[in-house]
This record gives sequence, C-alpha cells and structure tokens, in this order.
Amino acid sequence: MGASLSGVGASLEGLAAAFLMMASIYLIESQPGVGTAVGAASPDLSWYGDSDNRATVEFGLSLGVLGMVSFLWFIAVIRRRLAEREDKFYATVFLGSGIVFAILATTAAVCAAAPTLVVRFGGEESLDGSAVALAHGLWFGLWGIAASRFAGVFMMVTSTLGLRFGALPAWLALVSITLLFLRRDRSAPAKGWAHA
Repeated sequence: MGASLSGVGASLEGLAAAFLMMASIYLIESQPGVGTAVGAASPDLSWYGDSDNRATVEFGLSLGVLGMVSFLWFIAVIRRRLAEREDKFYATVFLGSGIVFAILATTAAVCAAAPTLVVRFGGEESLDGSAVALAHGLWFGLWGIAASRFAGVFMMVTSTLGLRFGALPAWLALVSITLLFLRRDRSAPAKGWAHA
C-alpha cells in the first residue's frame, strides 16, 4: 500500500508543480516586453504604474516559488519510492539536475519580474525601455537557455529511472523521452528578436 501511495504522491506533486509553474509563467509574461518578441513594438511602460498589474506579477512570482517547492517534493517522493534500488550515478544526476533547474527557474522568474519589482519596491515611478529589455534578456537566458537544458537532463534521467526501476509507468517514461527529442530548441532567437 505504501508504494501505491508514494506513486500517487509523486503524480500529485508533479502535476501541482507543472500547473503552478505554467500559471506563474503566464502571469509573469503578462508584463509588456517580458517574454515576448522585443522588436515588434515598444512596450507600453505605463502598465507598470497600475498596482493591480503589479499585484498580478507578484502573485505569479509566488506561484512559481510554490511550483518549485512542489517540484522538489516530487523529487523526494520519487527518491523515496526508489529507496535502496537507486543507482548512485543516476541518483546524483537526478537530484543535481532537479535542484539546479529549481534554482535557475526561480532566478529566471525573479529576473523576469524585475520591472514590476523595481516599481513596487525600488521606489521608481516609471521605467525606461532598457530595464524591460534587460529583464527580457535575463528571462530568455536563464529560462529559455539554461533552465531548459537542465529540464531536459532531468526529464531524461527521470524517464530512465522510471523505465529501469518501474518507478513510473513505462508509457509515461517513453512519452517523456519522445517529447525531449521532439521539443523545439528554445535557445534560438524568437521572431522579432532585436539584434544589436
């Protein structure tokens, strides 16, 4: 009975992490110029003057942190389920890539929310385009390049552990591996990205 409960726990924690992170990204990317193609049009910086808009981004940032806590809990439940069968090599890569991903994702979210945080806590009444462009660049670099690479490593190791030790259903592990190889390279510049 304990193994089935930990399987349900891993599923619930994984789903909670995914939904919280998706909601966080959606809310944080609601800021003009952050998470969108920069070259298309200059962002409406007056958006940052509205306290409701700032509260939305701060709420998104809080959801992201909760998502990372759920993600770390997911890692703990999987490790507990593997127990003594855990391979030291895979266990190290599994835990390490998960922790690095959580750190990078949280840092990326804070950097993306920087324009809102500067207005809210920095005492700035208005922003210039360079602050928003910097936030966009940091978000793209940390989330789109660095965190996505560690997410890929984590997916591969999790799927391998799932297949090797039966910690996950075989179909789920195979779908994860397939998605990993089919995913779009997020490090390529988005259309409209302004090159210097």
